[in-house]
Amino acid sequence: MSDSKRGLLVRYLRYAWSYRWLLCLVVLAGVAKFTVPLAPPYITRLIIDRVALNEGDLTDEARLRLLWQLAAVLAGVGVLEALAIFFRGYFTVRVSSGVAFDLRQDLWRHLQRLSLGFHQSRPTGSILSRLMSDIAQSQMMVNQGVVNIVIDLASGGLALVVLLSISWQLTLVVVSVLPLYGLLFRKVNPRLRQASRDVQEQTSVMSGQAVERLAGIAVVQSFAQEPAEQKSFAAQAGELRGRFVRRGKLSQALNAGGNFLISLASYMVWVVWAFLAIRGNLTVGEVIQFTGTAALLYMPVRRMSQINITYQTSMAAIERVFAIFDEVPKVQEKPQVQNRAPKQGRVAFKDVTFRYGGGENVLDCLSFQIEPGEKVAIVGESGAGKSTLVTLIPRLYDVTSGAIEIDGIDVRDYPLRRLRRSIGIVLQDTMLFSGTVRENLRYGKKGASQEEIIEAARLANAHEFIMSFPHAYDEILGERGLNVSGGQRQRLSLARTILQDPKILILDEATSSLDSESENLITEALRRVMVGRTSLIIAHRLSTVTNADRILVLKEGKLVETGRHEELLRTDGHYSYLFDQQFRPLQDIVSQANQTE
Repeated sequence: MSDSKRGLLVRYLRYAWSYRWLLCLVVLAGVAKFTVPLAPPYITRLIIDRVALNEGDLTDEARLRLLWQLAAVLAGVGVLEALAIFFRGYFTVRVSSGVAFDLRQDLWRHLQRLSLGFHQSRPTGSILSRLMSDIAQSQMMVNQGVVNIVIDLASGGLALVVLLSISWQLTLVVVSVLPLYGLLFRKVNPRLRQASRDVQEQTSVMSGQAVERLAGIAVVQSFAQEPAEQKSFAAQAGELRGRFVRRGKLSQALNAGGNFLISLASYMVWVVWAFLAIRGNLTVGEVIQFTGTAALLYMPVRRMSQINITYQTSMAAIERVFAIFDEVPKVQEKPQVQNRAPKQGRVAFKDVTFRYGGGENVLDCLSFQIEPGEKVAIVGESGAGKSTLVTLIPRLYDVTSGAIEIDGIDVRDYPLRRLRRSIGIVLQDTMLFSGTVRENLRYGKKGASQEEIIEAARLANAHEFIMSFPHAYDEILGERGLNVSGGQRQRLSLARTILQDPKILILDEATSSLDSESENLITEALRRVMVGRTSLIIAHRLSTVTNADRILVLKEGKLVETGRHEELLRTDGHYSYLFDQQFRPLQDIVSQANQTE
């Protein structure tokens, strides 16, 4: 095992160590499960030698009494074995499910901490596959891997001691095949390991594609691409099937080779026994006991191929899970940051430069200040850096250089949770969750009362349509809130943000995809909500920002103009150019209509 794999296994087993006392019970029950069967071969030997063949020269009455006693012992052994099987299985489930629970909780917590860039660069299905199926696969490391190895070593050792006590010659025959099995294992195992890893990777790819296509099923059906998607899915499923078959072929080759060697050793035992029997060294009962005990010694060898594939599958899953754990959040809270939150909402950009990874600058040396309660619009062509700018304020990304300050304090000097709770964001693509309307609104404030929820809904112009639902605030919203209209989703999102009561409000194209009626309702609600709050408004349609206190104009990541709507139009700069581009087609249509008349 390589050092990296050994390190991963140690990290995983730390989770199992939390359940060490249960693990001890698992091992004890497992050893009992595989050592109690050592008794029946010995009892069989006594029945043959002492009862059937009467080698002890007992009376018929004594032989009959001994037979009933041995039969009672066999029944007791059966009961003990059943109890051992039950408790071994029960305690194993307790341990493996506990490890999976702890690991899943920690991974989910880590995923929440990872930066937005990580989630945007990974397919959701791939992350979900690691959170659910990979952790489920890793459970086998406990209940079918490590535990079985410990049990097999203990029971195999006891069986070996019993075999040696019967005949050291036959014991040599039994163990002679083990080095040959070791060579076979060494030859097949690396290929089996790679095959297991290939299965896990293809499962992740297939899961990611399925989640993506199901999320976009409306697009698939709109473009009538069901046959193409079926063909693509069939290709992915076929690839997965092929990888499963290859892994199964290698596993069965190892299993068949092991069984051949064990069968060969069993035949050799009978040959050697016959030779020893000729010399009178072994009784019939002793060889029956020996072969029964040898079967218990070989049981771990027979299970080795299954344990091995379990190990390989589990390790492939563990590698993928801990690969996520090893992702370091690019946005981190300082170790001893003061527990404070923004109080006024003054926002200042000081020579801020930002780029994604090693690419070109998206924002370049931006400097400006927004006063508390000021309404500032940010405009520019697509790709100018508008949305990127506002993601830096709540530290969804960190600046590459420069600083962003709120109330004169660098945003990196605030606790992340308190910083983000002071900033409300309403996006163009509103995300609602499965659950009731009330649960979705309370997402902005978990302890909000019914009165607070209704007040927020009224401010967002949402209360009236909520009350039109059959169950009002208890109405169940479907996944992503797709069973309500776009305008209703947007107003619910705004009500959720109002409940949060942020000092700073960010509106990223909040009304750009709505019809006129919905846009008017949202705009009316926003006017009320923005009062007393520092507001940053990103808008592609310039008609929506004409009443802003100030407009910041971005071009290729740089701040090229700032001022009010009328001032910027008079300067005949980039804002005037953008305004002209948007309204010239409408002006031409009106002009042509007038000429026609």
